[in-house]
Amino acid sequence: MSEVTLHGHEIMNWKRHTLIDVSDTGREAILAELAGRGVKDIMLRERLGRVLLPDEAGVRVPGIVRREDGAPRAGCLPVGFTEPISGEENRLRIAAFARFEDVVRVTSPYEITSMPILRRTAGTEALCVAKSQAGSLNLRIGVWGSAAMELYTGLPSTREGSDLDLLVAAAPHESLYRFMVEMRGLEERFGLRIDVEVDLPNGYGVQLKELLGQGRTVLGKSVIDVALLPRGQILAELPRDSLLATGAL
Repeated sequence: MSEVTLHGHEIMNWKRHTLIDVSDTGREAILAELAGRGVKDIMLRERLGRVLLPDEAGVRVPGIVRREDGAPRAGCLPVGFTEPISGEENRLRIAAFARFEDVVRVTSPYEITSMPILRRTAGTEALCVAKSQAGSLNLRIGVWGSAAMELYTGLPSTREGSDLDLLVAAAPHESLYRFMVEMRGLEERFGLRIDVEVDLPNGYGVQLKELLGQGRTVLGKSVIDVALLPRGQILAELPRDSLLATGAL
């Protein structure tokens, strides 16, 4: 289980990119809300069911904690479901709400990196190397996006050329800078884009390249909003001791 409590937890205390497993009852409730139960809804139900329902998907596709731009829904967590394997068209993406009581398992991006990694594509190859490099720098990293979906479900979710999306816990400036340089090298080596988001203790995530850039502010994203944050303040509040980088946020 992850670092967050399953029930009785305010939405603001959850973090984006967290994977959740929703009970079968909860999945049926989501499907009924999105597609209805009438005869005219059969085709839509079948399409959504191939992602939401384990018997039809062949696996328990996880929900992904997301930000909801509208008013929050009491007792519910905003989540997104993504088709694990894309076809000729783009992956089907489903925005939904899961009741807190229907959440039966929570997996953080950091826990995903502890799962076995099959070096199947350039993205998963790069993830293996990035994990090793992060370890040498005492950095705690997680993964999200298609690579996380592949590790979680065991399905071939990544493709050649897929971006690699990483999460790194707040750490000393020097360690983060060295990791950024290493990631630039991996981008050239594997011919893909690597996006690294710094996971701040205040619940926001900011792009590593932007944080270590020259701007006065950086774009911060949380589960409840998007805000411009003072770059200097974030840098000043980074851990000083490299050993702190491996601690829980």
